[in-house]
Amino acid sequence: MKFHFQPKYIYAIIYFAFSIPNYLSAVETDSLSIKNDEIVKIDSIRIEGNETTKDFIILRELTFQIGDSVSGKTLRFNRERVFSLRLFNQVEFKIEKASDKNVLVIQLTESWYLYPLPMFRVQDGDFKKLTYGVNLSYRNFRGRNESLHAAIGFGYNPFYSLSYENPTISYENGIGLSFAFSYVKSSNKSENAKSIVGEDYTNKMYLQSISLSKIFNQFNIGFLTVGFNYIETPYSIPGITASGKNIDRVPFAGLTYIYDSRDLKQFSENGLYTFVSFYHNGFSTNDISYNLFSIDFREYRKIVDDISAKWRVKYKTAFGNVVPFYDYSYLGYSDYIRGHLHEVREGKSFILTSLEVSHPIVKEWNLHVKIPFLPEKFTSARIGIYLTSFFDTGDAFDRNDQLAIKNFYYGYGFGITFLILPYNAVRFEYAINENGKGEFVIGTGFSF
Repeated sequence: MKFHFQPKYIYAIIYFAFSIPNYLSAVETDSLSIKNDEIVKIDSIRIEGNETTKDFIILRELTFQIGDSVSGKTLRFNRERVFSLRLFNQVEFKIEKASDKNVLVIQLTESWYLYPLPMFRVQDGDFKKLTYGVNLSYRNFRGRNESLHAAIGFGYNPFYSLSYENPTISYENGIGLSFAFSYVKSSNKSENAKSIVGEDYTNKMYLQSISLSKIFNQFNIGFLTVGFNYIETPYSIPGITASGKNIDRVPFAGLTYIYDSRDLKQFSENGLYTFVSFYHNGFSTNDISYNLFSIDFREYRKIVDDISAKWRVKYKTAFGNVVPFYDYSYLGYSDYIRGHLHEVREGKSFILTSLEVSHPIVKEWNLHVKIPFLPEKFTSARIGIYLTSFFDTGDAFDRNDQLAIKNFYYGYGFGITFLILPYNAVRFEYAINENGKGEFVIGTGFSF
């Protein structure tokens, strides 16, 4: 989510962020006593504090087994992988001695799993185009990292949705299951479509899918997804819909592969992330037959001391008989160039690249706030504050267009990111585009 941000506030935020360390003691909460290059044999593992979560959910994240000799660096990496499950407010690894044996003690503080979250979404920076509602999440409700989400929205693009995810329907075989259903009245995003029909219009969409996942190991997972979409528009025009009728009935199937070797997935310092997906839509039903392909590659690396960098390349494309405007690729909505926050570019394809460098003001601080009548796990979080600098560039285009660097637009700038883990993040950023125009942005969620 992103909003325009008033310039006068960023100076107060910077001052506040730099002042916080002066009032904190023992910000670093790493309880592991061994150094990164020190080797220790793991003779046994004991898990503490998981009142709800099953042991195998934690053990599956570990890259070593009982009897292996591992370094302190590897143990810290695994600690972050367990925290990345987003099930715990705090994760600590400790080595204890018992009869000359090394016991790895994994101490957990579980988070609050059932909570409603307000939702606000502004399109084109125009608060007259505000969509608002609530998202109800129930995570880990059987202790198996299952998630149930229900959401409802009102206003500009009203919607409702329901989804369920179970990554361990067959733990022994690494098989997971998920399904999703949603309805949305989605306003047209395409200026080309608007020029064809002469006005703005709304699509009514009923979207449903079911997926099977297969976990091959800690870093590799694949998905097979099938589903059916029903899209209704006011016009029977090819391009406005894929069939040329005012209603598209679109069965689809697709494959997705993810490689993820990051440490802390929400805000990584080391690792790789690769997402590749291919979907076929229509299967020639009502002459609908087109494909969607996307790839997202990211690398995260420490540069020196606490300074880390990350970069990404994301590419999406659609091809086939008639690609409807509702499945075009857009920059300016969920994907955007900082510095061109609400400038929309569209095409059957887009490419987006980003580079970001970060340095912690507060790397890790376990916050516990006692509020009457509220459980402490609901008012606890792992806090991090990071200074960031960034560069974004990209473009949207059609296959017949010439892909040239000179057509790319870009933005660069700096910001402050507040991590509230395992829940979310808030980013305050200032970006300047290639025309020298600056804009302040407040965003929720992680940049990438």
